[in-house]
Amino acid sequence: MTALAFTDFRLPSRQLRSDDAEVLTGIFADDVNLASWQRPQDAAIAEYCRSLRFTMPLKRIVSADTVQHDIGFALPDAPAKAALLADIALLCQMFSCLMDCRQLGLRLETLTKPMCPKFHTDHLVCRLVCTYMGPATEWLDSTGSTVQATPSAVTLLKGSGWEGNEQHAIVHRSPASDLPRVLLTLDPM
Repeated sequence: MTALAFTDFRLPSRQLRSDDAEVLTGIFADDVNLASWQRPQDAAIAEYCRSLRFTMPLKRIVSADTVQHDIGFALPDAPAKAALLADIALLCQMFSCLMDCRQLGLRLETLTKPMCPKFHTDHLVCRLVCTYMGPATEWLDSTGSTVQATPSAVTLLKGSGWEGNEQHAIVHRSPASDLPRVLLTLDPM
């Protein structure tokens, strides 16, 4: 009788989407490489974002406790500025709690052309992406079909830097559109 050798069995990667924020905790499952909270878009925030025109991306290392102060000076005063800052602070709080880190690399920018138009993976642990205005991030699901996040969705992209995920990072891209976008990304530091 021959002994069977144990081999590492890995389930195919899958993506989770839900209108419940709890879906974001699903990113910790070994076979999950994307979790997206498909929340409704806040019309006032979207309208405020139409007025944002950064000549350079707003990049800062922030903490959840100080992010509103850290970036508020760079945003124009207008209705819904406070709502946008409160939402960014909420996302920073959620992401820093999930990733167990005190600091985050924040990037907030307006885009008029695709930033990364080709499908690719990122060599990082995990990135939070939220498109406040315009078309949102696209990814390939487990069947190879293109899926797009809804505007204002909070999407966690697991990269090849996540231990055990080296060969299963989510394949994604910027939407192939020239419509203006306001994009927030957060990286754990």
